[in-house]
Amino acid sequence: MKIRLIPWTLLISLLFACAPSRPQIPLPEVPAGPLVQAIQQRREAFQSLRAVAKVRIERQGRARVYESVAFIQKGQDRLRIEGFGVLGESLFTAVWDGKDVLMASASEGEVHRMGPAGFERLLGVALSPADLCAVLTGNGAPAPPDAEARAGCRSDGRCVVEFRAGDARSLVTLIPLLPEHAGDAMIESVERYQGGGLVFRSRFESAESIGGYRFPRRVVVESPGRKIAVTIEYEDIDVNVPVGDGAFVLSREDGR
Repeated sequence: MKIRLIPWTLLISLLFACAPSRPQIPLPEVPAGPLVQAIQQRREAFQSLRAVAKVRIERQGRARVYESVAFIQKGQDRLRIEGFGVLGESLFTAVWDGKDVLMASASEGEVHRMGPAGFERLLGVALSPADLCAVLTGNGAPAPPDAEARAGCRSDGRCVVEFRAGDARSLVTLIPLLPEHAGDAMIESVERYQGGGLVFRSRFESAESIGGYRFPRRVVVESPGRKIAVTIEYEDIDVNVPVGDGAFVLSREDGR
């Protein structure tokens, strides 16, 4: 993937023009190439995930809590999410096999093809399957091949990389480590804009090394325009462990 790096001719504060909650802080320009590489290396270092989490979904001031949700992920293109009730019974199962989103619920006992917006219906946030896989692992989704990249860093060591393609842009805030450990850079947040409006903002908190990979124990995804916030608090986490392809096949039995 080639990302065109362009000179930083405007104040970095323009990166924050569409995010009123962020102060407009001018950041000194830095070469974007090494930071883009660090983001890519971090994403490529992730292989798989098996985890159980507590998930809280707030919509329009109302909250629903799932005490036990299992996540199984392979790479950045296959995902299984299964929610359980207080007695351990399966409430719903959603699977992305890299091509389609399938969903089954215990109440219906049927498997439905949900299309690309399947996870949006489940969580309420406009996340594509690729975006969701990236968010769940403390990453940003790959930028389009024609994206332009610019970067700036603050005095505290945090850096912001902007990827722009047409009227879509993403802001990735990260803490790069020593050059020889650039692939271990920790991403703190990702913001996605479309046509000037904020689509979603994700924050990654309480990171620790798990299986040799810096992983956030708490992920918060917000869609302010829809007044939706999803909080994922991981409890049991295994990173870069074997995951079979059979986990991403959904049948009618999964809805029973």
